[in-house]
Amino acid sequence: MQKYLFIDRDGTILQSPPPGGQIDSFEKLHFYPHVITWLGKIARELPFKLVMVTNQNGLNSPMYPTELFYPTQNFMLEVLKNEDILFSDIIIDESLPEENSPLRKPRTGRMTKYLTDETADIKNSFVIGDRLTDVQFAKNMGCNAIFINPENLRGQTELTDSIEELKTNWIKAATHNWQDIYEFLSSQ
Repeated sequence: MQKYLFIDRDGTILQSPPPGGQIDSFEKLHFYPHVITWLGKIARELPFKLVMVTNQNGLNSPMYPTELFYPTQNFMLEVLKNEDILFSDIIIDESLPEENSPLRKPRTGRMTKYLTDETADIKNSFVIGDRLTDVQFAKNMGCNAIFINPENLRGQTELTDSIEELKTNWIKAATHNWQDIYEFLSSQ
């Protein structure tokens, strides 16, 4: 059975842009501290496949054209690839929160191939993210969550469960650093 890490991008691999903003230029692209070191150790040493799952509000629209997204996205992927951090899949949702798309995290419409794959060990897989919607996504997937930057209460508007229920039942680790994530996953 294959275990997965479903990893958010902004605020988890990259530092979050200012509220309401996007990482649409190289000036805004900053890696989360120590992510390359510790995610690299995870990729090389632990039995998880990496899947990036990210909401990119309004991507491919006049307010956020793909020409602004893909240069930084491709640069980030190249830097990670050079450190042996490879994603088996990259899932990008372009919808806006108010559209309530069934494909947008925390909903699981884009995850059917994982949820129906009999070789996927979803129960022992994890979502790693910096928003409560990532924790809700973990619950909806039937796996557990690792909450990075646990004081961040952004993303509450798309929740279908209480914050307390998500914290109590679905977050298995909460931290500010990737070394803790590596150490936690090493013990699983």
